[in-house]
Amino acid sequence: MTIQPTVDVIDTVLGLEKFPHVLKLREQRAKMKHLTQTSYIAAIYPTEPRNFAYGLRAALAARIAGLWKSAELHAHYVDLLKQETPELQSIADPAFTPDGGDTRLATILTHVDLVTLSPKEATRANIEKLQAAGLDDADIVTLAGIIAFVNYQVLVVAGLKMLRDN
Repeated sequence: MTIQPTVDVIDTVLGLEKFPHVLKLREQRAKMKHLTQTSYIAAIYPTEPRNFAYGLRAALAARIAGLWKSAELHAHYVDLLKQETPELQSIADPAFTPDGGDTRLATILTHVDLVTLSPKEATRANIEKLQAAGLDDADIVTLAGIIAFVNYQVLVVAGLKMLRDN
């Protein structure tokens, strides 16, 4: 997948080119804007994706955005997913649960949903379920990073959307 690091995802999904007052506010925090964009690349398009292929990362990100009803981010990640691995599109739907055969994916999705919607309820037992499903420590850290980043991104988008629309 080709990434354009000069294109800011948040500015793009919110159409902020039409809202110079919001862009000006973002530029007052240029370092934070840059770090958010580089975190996006690290979470979704790392140099070495290991056991979380780019398509799966986009699908999980779309799912998280969908859980929060962040329409702009959900659409962005679904578009990435269509380019990368369209057969994973069902994962982007928060209502999707895999068939009984794919316990690894089912465990990952259960964990994504739990940590996104009820993070205080996540316990060591949830990590042990990920391990039992075949995820190693690096996979679990990768998954945590994807979940954390996209949840952060959803909050930034929601705040900027409020500024944009008011």
